[in-house]
Formats: sequence, structure tokens, C-alpha cells
Amino acid sequence: MFPGRSHLPVTSSWMTAVLVATGGSLMVVVSLGAMAAELGNMSIWVWIATAAVGGAQCLLVAELAARFPARAGGTAQFAYRVRAQGSPTMGALSAWCYWFAWTPGIAVNLVLVGTFLSDQWLPGVSPIVLALAIAAVLYFVTALGLKLSTLINAVLAVVAVAVVLVIVLSPVARPHAADFSQVFPSVLPDDAGAHGLGAQLALIAKWGFVASWSAYSAEMASTVCAEIRQPERTMKRVMSTSAVICFAAFAAVPIAMFALSGVKGIQEDPFDVFAHAGHVLLGPTGEVFVQLGLMAVLILGAETFIIGSSRTIYQMAQDGHLPAYFGKINKRGAPVGSIAWDAVVIGLLLIVFGTNVVDVVAAANFGYMSVFVLLPIAYLVLRKHPAGRAGSFRLGRYARPLAVFLCAVNAVLLVFGGVQWGGSVILIGLCVSLVILPISFFTRRHRAKTAPAPAPEAELVP
Repeated sequence: MFPGRSHLPVTSSWMTAVLVATGGSLMVVVSLGAMAAELGNMSIWVWIATAAVGGAQCLLVAELAARFPARAGGTAQFAYRVRAQGSPTMGALSAWCYWFAWTPGIAVNLVLVGTFLSDQWLPGVSPIVLALAIAAVLYFVTALGLKLSTLINAVLAVVAVAVVLVIVLSPVARPHAADFSQVFPSVLPDDAGAHGLGAQLALIAKWGFVASWSAYSAEMASTVCAEIRQPERTMKRVMSTSAVICFAAFAAVPIAMFALSGVKGIQEDPFDVFAHAGHVLLGPTGEVFVQLGLMAVLILGAETFIIGSSRTIYQMAQDGHLPAYFGKINKRGAPVGSIAWDAVVIGLLLIVFGTNVVDVVAAANFGYMSVFVLLPIAYLVLRKHPAGRAGSFRLGRYARPLAVFLCAVNAVLLVFGGVQWGGSVILIGLCVSLVILPISFFTRRHRAKTAPAPAPEAELVP
């Protein structure tokens, strides 16, 4: 029964995966202002560092996805190999943590878009009602199959690239409107520096913990690896391209925003702050374009998170961790069982938490960082395994020390950075993460009694 093979149709090109990753390229908007309030322009280096770590992790993901592409969900699906013979427990934990990590991202993006629409054009209409309406459309589109989602995402990705270019080019094309002394030298605010080196490092770790939730987003390209043609040949290109795009966005956008708006300006409404960059370069037209473009980018982000999280739940059902219903596929090749579950959870999050749903992001990141502690360990185990898809590539000797380094960095951010958010955040994250273990155990036991088990480790045959 475990591990299961994906039965999603293999019909997509490698660009589909890159478009999925592009959806996270402007996730900096979620915590840019809050981070600047505590770290000042030192937060620029936190974004750059976490994006660099995220890009380096894409190398490990690229090799694993190329060698073992038969499982949907990407990054989270390799942790079951932290033991050489495979571990259903670690597989369930990693996949559930990954799903738990990205689900609030859908809600946060939808809330931001709903709030903007309510403030600008639909006064009197609840942002939550608007967010729920947009969510219904996105889940309907996702249920129509990856082909349609890819077409829509391609259009939105072009808008995303245009918005990033406008923001980055504004201080370059209009240097009189920029103040690079707001960027360099990068220092912590006076109140942060008054408590000693240890307190400063704790503050950096605190925000590095949250920044990673956004800056690691290039790895989402791997979530559709099971639906990509010839992944053994294309996943290296997919993950490299995705890593470069996300690193450029998470490095250049904060620099440009600090130069144009300064520390205090960045803490205002994100739509107003980003619109200012458009106004500097293109006047009132640019302001409107960036606001509409940012809204489109947030919708793109929500859609790509839906694609990734639904594939993760689908694969969990294939592995026997969740009831078989979640593995149901419609005639268009979309995992409608997991999409329906995802839609219900997002609806509940929006109704229960309202516009304060962002408060659960730090707790959700406990799950996300857990995945990236397990991933390098799984890579080191799988590195010794000779099997895999024929024709797939292997990283050089540097991969082993890189995996050790990445595991250590993520462990520090998880433990030291997570603690800075308070015991309740860690407790919520831990409880939600561990709830899958009894669900997985009883579901697998029930399915083992009622259905014959498929051949184990089918994806490891060359």
C-alpha cells in the first residue's frame, strides 16, 4: 500500500512547473512591512539569505524529482526515505506538514485581494465574502484540469513579471526619487541593537523563520513533477529556472522598495506601497497598473498554492494516509477529491479567522520548516540508492556537505527562530502537525484489511 504511485495524467510541459513556482515570486508582500518594523533595512539581508537557501534546496529537489518522479506533491514526498527501507510515519508527517504550511497562504492571498477590492471599488462588501467568491472560482478552475490552470497562470505570470520589473526599475530609471541610504548600510533599528548581540540574533532568526515561508517558494515547481513529460530530463531545468526567478524577486524587490519608500513607508498598506513604485516610473497609470497587477499576482499565488496543496493531499490518499476519496480523479485528470477537501478547509479558515487569518502563518511555518529539516536527511539516504529513473542526473560531490548545511540551517530556524514567536505558536504548529499520525495509522490499517496492497516501491524501478 505504501508508497503509492501517482495516477494523474502525464501531459504537461516543463514550463507548467515553472509557472507554479512563479506564483510565489511576490509573496514578500505578506510580511515585508511587519519585518521592516522590527529589523529595519537589515530585513533586506534576511530576504536575500533565505532566498539563497531556498535556491540551494532546489538543487536537491531537482535531483530527487528527476530520479523519483512517480509521486505527486514534490518536495514533501521524499521524506519517507529518511530510513533506507522507507517510513510511512515520516512520509505522512512530511506531506501533512507541507499541506498545513501552504494552506494559510491561500487564505492570506485571498484576504489581501478581497480587502483591496472592498477598499477601492466595492465599499460595503465584506472582504471575506469577496475572498470566498474568488476562492470558489479558483477551485472550480483547478477542478477543470492542469491544462486550463496552466493557461490562466501563464497570463498571470506575465503580469507578475511586469510588476516586478516596474518595481525594480523605478529607482534605477528615476534615481531622484530613490534614497539608497535607506538601503545601505543595512543596520538594525536602535531599539533592536540595545539588547546585545544575542537579542539581535534572536530577532533575525525570528524573522528568518517567517521569511523562509515565502522565500523558499521556488520549490513549489516540484509539486507537479508527476504530471510533467520526461521529468528525468527537465526537472534540473525546471528547478534551476524557478530558483533564479524567485531569488531575483526576493532580492531585488525589497531593495527597490526600501530605496523608494524607506523603512516607515514600507509599513503602510502593501497595495499603496507597491503602487508608489509604479507611480514613480509611469505616473498615475503605473500606480493603477501595479495595484491591479499585484492583485493578479496574489490570485496567481493562491491558485498555485491550491495546485500544490491538492496534489499533496491526493498523494497522501494514494499512500493510504487518508481515505481513498481524497485520491479521486475526474475525467479531466484533476484530483477532485483533494481539491474539494482543500476548498472546505480554506472556506472554514476564512470564516473562522476572517481578515486575521495571517495570524496562523507563523504556526503553519512550523510544519513547513519541518519538511526542510527532513528533506536533506532523505537526500543523504537516497544519495546512496542506485535506483531511479533512467537518464536522470546526479549532483556532484558538493551535494552531501550542502545537504548537511541546509539541514542545520533549517533546524536552527525551526527551533531557535520558531521559539521567538512564543510557545503558543510552536504548540499549535506541533499539535496540527502530529494529528496526522493517528489518522494515517488507522487509515492504513483499515485499508490493509479491505484491499490488497500494490507492489511496494514501484517508482524505484529504473
